Amino acid sequence: MIASDRQKTISKFALDGTQKDDLIRANAKVEPHLDQVLDKFYEFAQADADASKFFPNDDVLNHAKSAQKRHWQLLLSGDFSDEYYSSAETIGCVHFKIQLPFELYLSGYARATSYIQEVLGQQYGTAISSKGRSRLFGMLGALNRAFALDTHYVIEAYFAAQRIEQDTAFDYITKGIERMEARDLSEPVPGPENSSYPERYNGVRETVNRLMSSLAEVIGTIQSSTSALSSAAHEIAESAQELSQRTETQAATLEQTAAAVEEITASMRASSEATTETSDVASKAQTFAEEGNSVVGDAVSKMQEIAESSEKMSQIIGAIDDISFQTNLLALNAGVEAARAGEAGRGFAVVASEVRALAQRAANSAKEIKDLISVSVGHVEEGVQLVNEAGGSLSHIVGDVQRVSELTSEVSSSAEEQFTGLTEINTGVSHLDSVTQQNAAMVEETTAATRTMQHDARALANLATTFKVGPSSIQSQADFDSADVDLRLAG
Repeated sequence: MIASDRQKTISKFALDGTQKDDLIRANAKVEPHLDQVLDKFYEFAQADADASKFFPNDDVLNHAKSAQKRHWQLLLSGDFSDEYYSSAETIGCVHFKIQLPFELYLSGYARATSYIQEVLGQQYGTAISSKGRSRLFGMLGALNRAFALDTHYVIEAYFAAQRIEQDTAFDYITKGIERMEARDLSEPVPGPENSSYPERYNGVRETVNRLMSSLAEVIGTIQSSTSALSSAAHEIAESAQELSQRTETQAATLEQTAAAVEEITASMRASSEATTETSDVASKAQTFAEEGNSVVGDAVSKMQEIAESSEKMSQIIGAIDDISFQTNLLALNAGVEAARAGEAGRGFAVVASEVRALAQRAANSAKEIKDLISVSVGHVEEGVQLVNEAGGSLSHIVGDVQRVSELTSEVSSSAEEQFTGLTEINTGVSHLDSVTQQNAAMVEETTAATRTMQHDARALANLATTFKVGPSSIQSQADFDSADVDLRLAG
């Protein structure tokens, strides 16, 4: 405090000029009794339970009493020297250091000043003149104002010491926070044991240090995690890119497969239709073959009937041949008889000759017919044999055509089933093609999202590396990373 401010304060307390003289006169009468006053003051301090704990032994008490006496002497002298202000500041600082309650300080001061006033009044006695009373009142007032001024300076020093301690604590805390702001989490706020940090605010310091340690651990975790995340994101991005390329290739291949299956389906549809038509044709061929087999059977029967008729005709021709022979014999006999008869039998001989010629012609014709019938019978027999063979072949053909019809029916049914199955496969492949196209689009979106994540992870990692953390946090994070790696390897 500069001298002008001090003088201004003294004037406010009315302790300058002639009023200062009242203080000096009071000091002359009170100063010899200060020891007595101090004894009374410290008797109270020792008797009070709250105040006595600040004076644990006689040495402390005597030191306090001596310092208080010297301080009052400086105060009551009226000089208000630098030594007085230094003494008031010391008392205020000591009161703050020992955390003396204002209640004890002010109550003790009130008792001491009252006793000083009592001592001063006793010196004037009861028989006091008007002039003496006026002087007494002036001195009492000066004493009251002086002690009030002293209280002001002591309390001011108390709060100044408190502000200094607070400023010291806040300065350490502020520097710690500024380091945190600068992203340096490696240096905690030092404690009272190795710095000037006040013990009274140690709780705040510990809280800030816990916050700094917690942030260092978090940032250390983020630094390591973002590094691992960035690496994982890079791997995922590469894998997603490869997956995207493979999915595109797969989608193109599947699209070609779908087209090929569609073509096969169309071919199977045409084949199924052709097989169905073939089955119908085979069925009709079977019907025609069965009809042909029946006709051949009828032809065989007719040929057998022709053979039988030819046999009968051969028998009839034989009979005719016999008749011709007998007729020829008769004609020959008739000619013999006509020759015997002579002229009378000449006409009969001519007739017999003609009959014999006719018989001979009949015999020749019968022989020719018989030869023809024999040839015809041979042909009929060969025809019957051929027809029988044709009937057998037709029977085989009918059986084969029937088997072909059955097989064709089975092939038609199988082709229909294949067509149905291939249609379902075509539908499934078309759906798979659609899903694969959607998956390809999704993979592209995933790849883009992964690249964004990789970019964000890199940005976060760059941000995290701007923090400076302590080795303990790094070590704990390294342990965490090791455990995390082991866990991922085990998985």
